[in-house]
Amino acid sequence: MTPNELFEEFRVAFKTRKFSAGLLLAFIDFVVELEVPSLGLSSLEDFFERFRRQKRTRAGKHANTLIIDRGDGRTLSIRPFYNSAEQYFRAEKMRFDYPSCAPHATQAWSDYTHWLGTLVTLEAEDLAALRERTCAYVLKQLESHEFDPSTVRTEPPLFRLLMEGFDLAAHRGERTGASFQGAVFGFLRADDPFLQMEVEKVRTGSKRLQRVGDIDGWEGARLAMSAEVKQYVLAEKDVPTLANFASEVTRRAALGIVAALGFEDGVREQLKNLGVHPLDVHDMLRTVSLWHPLKQRAAVSSLIYYVRHVEKSANLAKRIDRFLDEASIQWNRDFNGSAEQG
Repeated sequence: MTPNELFEEFRVAFKTRKFSAGLLLAFIDFVVELEVPSLGLSSLEDFFERFRRQKRTRAGKHANTLIIDRGDGRTLSIRPFYNSAEQYFRAEKMRFDYPSCAPHATQAWSDYTHWLGTLVTLEAEDLAALRERTCAYVLKQLESHEFDPSTVRTEPPLFRLLMEGFDLAAHRGERTGASFQGAVFGFLRADDPFLQMEVEKVRTGSKRLQRVGDIDGWEGARLAMSAEVKQYVLAEKDVPTLANFASEVTRRAALGIVAALGFEDGVREQLKNLGVHPLDVHDMLRTVSLWHPLKQRAAVSSLIYYVRHVEKSANLAKRIDRFLDEASIQWNRDFNGSAEQG
């Protein structure tokens, strides 16, 4: 059988037994490893006379695959060569339609002894050419599942960008504290979507509304979480004003959060001693940096809901919209190579 005839027979076999490609490559690499082309063999019988076939494994079990005695006290199996071929097609070239069936494929070697009989008679150049031709054929026949990163457009982490760059101070026509309370509401709503969140305008008065904190999270009839929001750096003198809040969330076995722009030295420890958890902008950013785009969008959506439908601040809503538009454009320029909005 000539190399061309062998290749044509392989093409027919490949249609129903795709593993035959790996087996052919394994045979070729097996023969090359044993330096068979330099031996001038003329038949498979010559090959097995030179390299005696081992019908038992080292464990004494029947050998289903091809194992030979190299003549120097070592044995050689086609299995590692087949494994390499399968690795090449599936892992390196992402042809996942190529079967993962090394044990079955190498046990079927005896169906292709006439291939091996041809290969042991070929020159090294013919073996290399046949190997290259076989690989090219398989890669052309099987669809590549390789991931193309150029097809992916990154989505701006909008809430993270907002927390990093948006001016939380009140501008003209905005109520002091509204932007930060909206940001905290968006953060808590996205971080825990299982709770029913209640929030009012800033400086509404929680007690008058029979609420616990500025933002309450309910699980049915049970208060699960409550947050007091302070748009300033919390000082030691402010801690006593939070005692009633801390007492109420403790009594209800709820998670109590005190959100502020920052905390002076020692204030975090005092709040923890009251049984509540301090949360500032840096704490939020550490958490938000782990969020995927869907969660980022949920936080922004909740912030916009708060500003437009709770606070009803047109000026703040416009400022947020403008910031998000500009941040999205800049993000796409930096990471997607365009000025399109995400």
